[in-house]
Amino acid sequence: MKHFDEILSGFDEMLKNAKSGSFDEVLNKTKGYAEKATQKGADGIEFSRKKLELMDTKAKLSKAYEAYGKAQYEALEGAPIDEEALQTCIAEIELNKTRAELLEEELAAVKMRFTGGNIPEEK
Repeated sequence: MKHFDEILSGFDEMLKNAKSGSFDEVLNKTKGYAEKATQKGADGIEFSRKKLELMDTKAKLSKAYEAYGKAQYEALEGAPIDEEALQTCIAEIELNKTRAELLEEELAAVKMRFTGGNIPEEK
C-alpha cells in the first residue's frame, strides 16, 4: 500500500499547488498519477492470476507424484508394471515442475514491479 499512498499524497499535493500552477501542468500531473494507478492495478491483477496459475500447476504436480507413487507401490506388491503409465506420470511430473519454476520466476518479477519487493516472503 506504500506506493498507493504515495500516489494519493502526490495527487493531494498537486491539487494544493493547482492555484499557483498552470492548468496544463495540473493536467499532466493528473495524467501521470492516473497512469501509475492504472499500472499498479494491472500489476496487481497479473500477480493474482499468476499466483492462481502456480497453485493449479502445483496441484497437478502433486497428482502426478501421487499417480507415480501408486503405480510404484502396486508394482512392489507384485502387480504388473505398466511402463506406459509410468512414463506418462514422469512426463507430467517433469512438465509441471518446469512450469512451476517458470511461473515462480514470472511471479517474482511481477511482485517486484507491483510492490517494489516490499511483500514479505511466504513461509
